[in-house]
Parts: sequence; structure tokens; C-alpha cells
Amino acid sequence: MELFFDSGATKCDCILLEQGRYVRHHTGKGINASYTDDATIESILQHFKKELPSTTFTELVFSGAGCGNEKNASRVRSLLQQHFTADSITVESDLAGACRLMGSGEICLVAILGTGAAACLYDGEKIIRQTPSLGWMLGDEGSGTHLGKMLITKYLEEDLSPNIRQMLEEEFSLDRPTILQKIYREPAPNLFFASFGPFLEKNAGDDDINRLLTNAFRLFFYKQILPLRLPDGLEKEYPLHIMGSIGSHFQTQITNAAALNAQSQITFAESPLSILKSRI
Repeated sequence: MELFFDSGATKCDCILLEQGRYVRHHTGKGINASYTDDATIESILQHFKKELPSTTFTELVFSGAGCGNEKNASRVRSLLQQHFTADSITVESDLAGACRLMGSGEICLVAILGTGAAACLYDGEKIIRQTPSLGWMLGDEGSGTHLGKMLITKYLEEDLSPNIRQMLEEEFSLDRPTILQKIYREPAPNLFFASFGPFLEKNAGDDDINRLLTNAFRLFFYKQILPLRLPDGLEKEYPLHIMGSIGSHFQTQITNAAALNAQSQITFAESPLSILKSRI
């Protein structure tokens, strides 16, 4: 049997496979190797270990946020080896995992739009160009965290319709002191921002929310995708595959933004789990 982990900042799916085909899965808290500490990762792995029928596998693959640099990947690999035994253990970025599952064997663009964001140009075997990852504070355009930051900024600036403001206050018990507390004094403010994704989806028909989404996904293409389409100064369209909950839930808005950027070939998948489950 093979064991596959797909982890973003919000949640981690632990997927059991038999010869590459889905058998079962378990979901737990997310791991971002850039800022999740060892003790928390240990606790999450212990949770999965208790749910699995075995701790020995022919192959173990961990595709996770923050695992794109060797220092983080080595740390996660060491923690995995303390809990599981496998003939081979691979630790890779969540973007590399998305490429393997969505890459069509030819040159294409692959992006992740979930709690965070990432994008690259993939030649069917390896990533050949990647947009610089600046994290949620400086980048991640189009991600759930970015959308939430835009929404909360508009709320604090009183730049939302009275109806949307009231719904936010009633649904999330929001006010200025509460927001500032969560952003500046509590841990994981990125997850606080990302938690507004379902609210934005539910209210996407509101004019203010629609403008926010339009601007966010235009910025996603401008910052994350267009630089990958400009090798040697010549813009070229490649098929674009988007993995992640934000990509899946805002397909209409992203497709509209894509059309404005001459991107006609685009596909979506909510998660590696959704792809692997189709292989039952």
C-alpha cells in the first residue's frame, strides 16, 4: 500500500492507496512547513497514525505547503520517519504534487488557489519556472487569505454595503476591536482571513463582493500567471490547471478573469483527493 499526504495551511488529507488507486482517507489539521512547529506536526501525524491500519508502506509521499525548500522538506521527512516506515519517502511542495496529478504530460501552467497561492510552468516532468512565493503577507494573490484580507480591509474602511456589513457582523460577531485582536494578537491570522471564503462565495452576487472577487483574480493573473507566459519577452498561452478550494468554488469569476488575460484553456480540481477518488 501507498500513503499520500496532501497538506495546505488549513487541512491535511491522508490518503491510502493500493497500486495508485484510492482506498480510503482521513482529514486532519493542516501543516505548512514554513511556520508549523515540530510539536504540532508530531501531533497531527499521531492523529493520522491512529486512524491507519498499518504504519508500513511501499511508498510514502508528502505534498505540502512550505515543503518547496530542502530545509523544510528535510525536517518534515525526519518527522515522518519517526512515525512511518516506507521503501521510499518523498517530500515535495504542494505545487509539485499538483503538477504530477494535473500535468497532462505536455507543457502547461499549474496553480494552487487555496488558503495560499502558488503557480508554475511545468514541462510534463518537472517545474521549469515558478512565480516567486512571497507568502500571505506579501503575496498569495487570489488565495483565500488574500480574499479575506481584501474583505476585512473594506469592512474596516466602511467600504461595503450596509447589508454586507450587517451580515458579517451577525455571522462572525465582528467589530473593529475583535478584528484587530485576531490579526495582531492571536496566532495564525492567515487562517482567520481565509475563513471568509464561504461567505464570499455565498454573497458573490453582491456588487461589492463581485468587484472584490474580480479585482482579486485579475491580480492573480497579473502577478502569478502572466510572468510565466512571458519567456524571452514573448507572451504565449499554455493550458492552465488550477488546484484548490478557492479555484474550485470561484470557477466563474476566475474564468472571467482568465478571458481578460487571453487564457482560454483552463481546468479545475478541488484537491488531490478529488482526483484520486475518481480512480477507485
